Order: sequence, then structure tokens, then C-alpha cells
Amino acid sequence: MTASPLCYSLTIPREDICYVSWTFDAYEGVGLLRTDDARNGAVSLLFSSDYRDEAERILDALVAEGITIGRVALTEGDAI
Repeated sequence: MTASPLCYSLTIPREDICYVSWTFDAYEGVGLLRTDDARNGAVSLLFSSDYRDEAERILDALVAEGITIGRVALTEGDAI
């Protein structure tokens, strides 16, 4: 099966955006966090379908640390 691009639209508290971004940077190749609207905490997490399970585990771990992460939408394929 061919990997396809995925994008989670998320909401994160403004003060946690850098921490979440750095966390994904530390997991080289898993995903990239893009800030869409810092004031409102709107971000996009871009990743490959090959890394979906790992990206989900990282998001769950961040929530377990106490970071509020709202999963707004998941877009896949050419719509990104």
C-alpha cells in the first residue's frame, strides 16, 4: 500500500504550541506542526499515513501530560 499525506487540524493552547512543535521535531520524520493561527491556537499536523499510529501515540502522550488538544478534522490525500 502506498503512503498518503494526512493532515490533522488541531486546536492547542497558545502557550503550548512551541512545546508540541518541538516534541514532533524530536521525533524526526513523524510529522510537522504548522501554526495556522497562533492567537486562536489553530495548528495543522502534517504526516504520512505510514506514521499515523506514531503520531496518534504522541498526541495521546501530550494529552496525558495535561495539554488540551482538540482534534478538529483529519484530511487526507490531495485535499491537503
